[in-house]
Amino acid sequence: MITYPKSLARSEPPVVRLIGLGNAGVNLADRIRMNHRLDIETVAMNSDQQSLSSSVAPTKVFLGPLTTRGLGAVGDPEIGLDAARESLADIDAAAGGADIVFLCAGLGGGTASGACGLVAEAAKKSGALLLAIVTSPFGFEGRRRAMQAAAALQEISSFADAVIHFENDRMAELSAPRAGVAETFAGCDDLLGGCVEAVVRLVSAPGPLGVGLPDLIAILNGGGGPCLFGTAAATGDNRAHEALEDALKSPLLDHGRLLDDAASVLVHISGPPSLSLAEVGAVMQEISRKSADHSMLHLGISTLQDREAPLVVSVIAKCCASQPARAAAPAALKPRKPKPPEESSPPPLQEPLIETAPLPVPPRVVAARPDPRPAEPSKPSAQKARQETLQFEPVARGRFEKIEPTIVEGEDLDVPTFLRLPVKKR
Repeated sequence: MITYPKSLARSEPPVVRLIGLGNAGVNLADRIRMNHRLDIETVAMNSDQQSLSSSVAPTKVFLGPLTTRGLGAVGDPEIGLDAARESLADIDAAAGGADIVFLCAGLGGGTASGACGLVAEAAKKSGALLLAIVTSPFGFEGRRRAMQAAAALQEISSFADAVIHFENDRMAELSAPRAGVAETFAGCDDLLGGCVEAVVRLVSAPGPLGVGLPDLIAILNGGGGPCLFGTAAATGDNRAHEALEDALKSPLLDHGRLLDDAASVLVHISGPPSLSLAEVGAVMQEISRKSADHSMLHLGISTLQDREAPLVVSVIAKCCASQPARAAAPAALKPRKPKPPEESSPPPLQEPLIETAPLPVPPRVVAARPDPRPAEPSKPSAQKARQETLQFEPVARGRFEKIEPTIVEGEDLDVPTFLRLPVKKR
């Protein structure tokens, strides 16, 4: 059953709130606020007081002042959960009252992994559409962080209407091979920030075929399933093809291959007044070709007054909860395969139901009688010990391969003495 927010009965635009949880979540929320300039509310939640004080979010929630004393959860989800329980009243006040809530968190640490369930539950309790934007740790950060991220992802998926999950190991796809660390992380933040911008654009931009909040709720309804996303902008004569091609290159879509698993696909096309129906048709034909036959396609079109505005194609797809996307979870989050049980001795053979005659004993075969006397242990034959000669293989000369050997009276002095001199046999 689809549940709609209470504010849909009003004629006011939907209230969109962005919540950054934990160090990584707060940093992501700050970048979205500074780079995308969206008309949304921003809230920062953290148990690390130093990180919280440097945030640009106008609303800040200090989690667990008595539990952590402002020092953070130090990578322990249990401490993060205790901090969230201590500040549960502040979480309810900050998460409630919105129509759309974006919850940004970096899973695998302490605060976000421990508190994400309570924050998501508080947002859903107020009737909001909850979209979780989460990241998983790098593979080299260890298995413990991967296990903590997997548990937190499962918990947040039980409350969120859609989960946009990005693997940090795929950051290299967003930047040049020799790009700096700051540039690489900025590319990841821009990709995830584009998700927020695309959703805000499609529910607020005017157009001949608008997509409202009820439509978005109907498309993402079901809860828990992974959400696929891609967006891009282009200008010029071939702008529709270029924008769609770049949107499908998103790591969250795996070059469009993950559309085969999508139960519903929403395509939103935004552009200047020169946006033509032929461009819309070309985009939808390509999306239909890449989608499965059972996928439900939804189209939204909005036009802007700016004649120089680019054509923007945004693709949002929702997978069934029972059929997750093939690349929705990193390899580090996959549970270990249980060890096969040890092989036990086979059960005794049952007696045949039909009696068979015994086989005849071949002639000239006489069974030897066992000797009643105990057999004396056989004495090992006395053999003289013999010194074996070690066979030394020639060793490569390495960086001295091209240097002339030192030969004196026919002997190579570069070879060790114990190899050159013959070994006397005893």
